[in-house]
Amino acid sequence: MSEDLRGRRFNRLMVIEQEERENTKRRYWRCLCDCGNETVVEESHLKGGHTKSCGCYRRDLPKEKRLDLRGKRFGRLVAIRPAEGKVGKDYWECLCDCGNHIVCQKENLCSGNTKSCGCLQAEIRKLNMKKAIHFVEGTCLERIASRRNTANNTSGQRGVYRRENDRWRALIGFQGKVYNLGTFIRYEDAVEARRRAEAELYDPMLQKYGTAGENDSS
Repeated sequence: MSEDLRGRRFNRLMVIEQEERENTKRRYWRCLCDCGNETVVEESHLKGGHTKSCGCYRRDLPKEKRLDLRGKRFGRLVAIRPAEGKVGKDYWECLCDCGNHIVCQKENLCSGNTKSCGCLQAEIRKLNMKKAIHFVEGTCLERIASRRNTANNTSGQRGVYRRENDRWRALIGFQGKVYNLGTFIRYEDAVEARRRAEAELYDPMLQKYGTAGENDSS
């Protein structure tokens, strides 16, 4: 006598009734899946566990196997929740220590390729720039060592500017301050004032820390 499977559960499937089919000795059963869909399954596949759902189990299996990163820290990032709307990859919404939110691929988090929202890289670049430029005592050594004119200088001497009354003003910047060296009738006097100030302020600093930049008086 054939076994009646009605009302029995097989994984996600609940058997509703037998499905009659002609020209076959196999028995088929109409089942209701936990997801709400109905499906017809061969009896041997139900009993043997080959068929566990209407097909939703295979779709959900990758999600179940996902690594739960919630609350875990990766550099400056803390994983909050799986990101919505991302297809084909495992993405996570993360909170950076700086307060920014960012969506990251799981592989990049776990491998250490992504450690922040970008703020860490910005800080590293800034630090490397400071190391390359050599700031000491509020002064850039490369800048004071280079005596070349800037692009907007039209007088021919750095720190010397022509005023409206055809006189010449000499200035010098040092340790974040600008010093007025005076106003002169003759251009040569303004140039000399600027060079004396460089010798008084710049040269001792360069002798103390070394000339990291190019010392070009031309």
